[in-house]
Amino acid sequence: MTDEIRFATVEVHASPWEAHVSRALLESEGIPAFLAGEHHVGAIWPMSMALGGVRLVVPAQHAARAFEVLTQRDGGEFEAALREQAPFTPWACRTCGSTALREVRSGSAALLSFLLLFVAGNAIFPPWKERRCVACGGNAAETD
Repeated sequence: MTDEIRFATVEVHASPWEAHVSRALLESEGIPAFLAGEHHVGAIWPMSMALGGVRLVVPAQHAARAFEVLTQRDGGEFEAALREQAPFTPWACRTCGSTALREVRSGSAALLSFLLLFVAGNAIFPPWKERRCVACGGNAAETD
C-alpha cells in the first residue's frame, strides 16, 4: 500500500516572480507550497501559459487554508497590517511635492543595456532608474 499525496492548484501565474511571492506568503503561514511549470517561462515563454502557466500547488489537505490566505491577501488585509506596523512615506517630487511619479531608465542605463545586448549577446537591464514627476518632470526624493 502506498501513501499517495494529492496536490491542488490554488493559483496560476504568468510570472515566476509573482508565483514565488505567493508561495512565500503561503509558507509564512505554515502551508507547504510548491511551484509547477516555473521553468517553462524561461525555456519557451510564448507557450508557457498554453502549458498551464506557473502553477502554485499545495497538498490537497491544505487547499482550503491556502485559498483563505490568498483571499486575505487579495482583500488587502496583509497590506493594511504592514502599513500599520511600518508606515510608508511615499516618494515626492523635489520641485512641486507631487507623489504622482513614474520610473524611467537613465540614458546611461539604456546605452549599457543596448551595448550588452548587441555586443555581448546578453539582455541585461541594469537597475539604474530615476523617478520623475508626472506633473512637472522634476526628480523625486524619498520623503522623511
